[in-house]
Amino acid sequence: MTPLIIPRANHPISRKNIDEEALKVLYRLHRNGFLAYLVGGSVRDLLLGKIPIDFDVVTNAHPLEIHALFKNSRIVGRRFRLVHVFFKGGKVIEVSTFRSRSEFEEIETEEGEIVRKESFGTPAEDAQRRDITINGLFYNISDFSIIDYVGGMVDLERQIIRTIGSPDERFEQDPVRMIRVIRHAARTGFSIEEPTYQAILRNREEIRKCSPSRLRDEFLRELKEGVAKPSLQLMLQTGLLFSLFPDLERTFGDRSLSKGKNKNFFLSLFDLVDQLIRGGSQVSESILFALLLTPFLRSITPEHPFLGKREKYLYRMQTIRWAIDQILTPFSFPRGSKEMACQILMAQSIIRNSIQKGIIPKRLRMKKYFKEAVLLFGIEAQAKGERVPRLLRETVPSDLLPWWPKELKIRYRKSRWRSVPKKET
Repeated sequence: MTPLIIPRANHPISRKNIDEEALKVLYRLHRNGFLAYLVGGSVRDLLLGKIPIDFDVVTNAHPLEIHALFKNSRIVGRRFRLVHVFFKGGKVIEVSTFRSRSEFEEIETEEGEIVRKESFGTPAEDAQRRDITINGLFYNISDFSIIDYVGGMVDLERQIIRTIGSPDERFEQDPVRMIRVIRHAARTGFSIEEPTYQAILRNREEIRKCSPSRLRDEFLRELKEGVAKPSLQLMLQTGLLFSLFPDLERTFGDRSLSKGKNKNFFLSLFDLVDQLIRGGSQVSESILFALLLTPFLRSITPEHPFLGKREKYLYRMQTIRWAIDQILTPFSFPRGSKEMACQILMAQSIIRNSIQKGIIPKRLRMKKYFKEAVLLFGIEAQAKGERVPRLLRETVPSDLLPWWPKELKIRYRKSRWRSVPKKET
């Protein structure tokens, strides 16, 4: 396969924008006679004028040869071995050998046995095994050119997300690729190519065949990268969210009478999460789980006017625990995060009652989940267009939520004029 070679003069990538440690790895491999390419998202982001988060390197050197070149490295992985090169400050550059197929593709032997074994390959084969075209580009350190085996440069110009090869085959080989297609579309703002989009609609139920741990990791990446709203919007449009969490269909699906209202509220919640993450705030998994369940709990938890205060609390607690077990447990989410999400959700009714009384009890303020419970309360209030009570804003740090109005502290100065006592008559 003959690739498209884009010389340095015809593309915008400069070594000034490449991580210094990544350049050290590339140059050392090149000086020792190996091919050394920058690959994947870093090349894509550099071409789009963005600053990459990670820099991955691919080479024709064997993992043992890579490890011999870098004393500050370690070989990781069982089936498909990679080399992590460590630098000061905790920075890690991942170096892999050209492979002919994905880590999650299976091979059937003549005897019908399914095996997975490591298979090194050529640069062309390595490019073909990747998920989407704009992630299949190489940056060659030897002459600073871009090597394109898959049409990624054209798709960057057209601003589309397209799988490499037949989308149906790619999704059957590894259904998690459907989540990645949606994430990259949300991250770049590109549109999904129509055949790829239709293939997601046809193959979305295949996602349930993947291991729970992989689905958990990929889904959490959707929520943590500051593009949760567009990602979830695409997952709702394609129905992939219902394939992952079937119980959410009663809230957002056609069976729900208020699906439009629920969807808008749901997306508004994660739009605010995106604002927090892009502003540099940390949003815990517990908050993300609680936000994921909030519209669902609103739709399945009716008000019972004849229940007492204690009975309402117990009923809500049982409903929350059932929802967490029903929706989150199958995906192997951490038990601690699920329990924290439960406590945060339970605290919402306590916070509302405390606001009505005009005082936040000390026992609530001392709970380790109090700050996150207030964060959830504030996000939900903002999504509804409500004003968070001043009592609550004064109880937590002022920078917890950036959209909370800052209260001005007015200091009254004493008058410099002394009052003159009246004379007695």
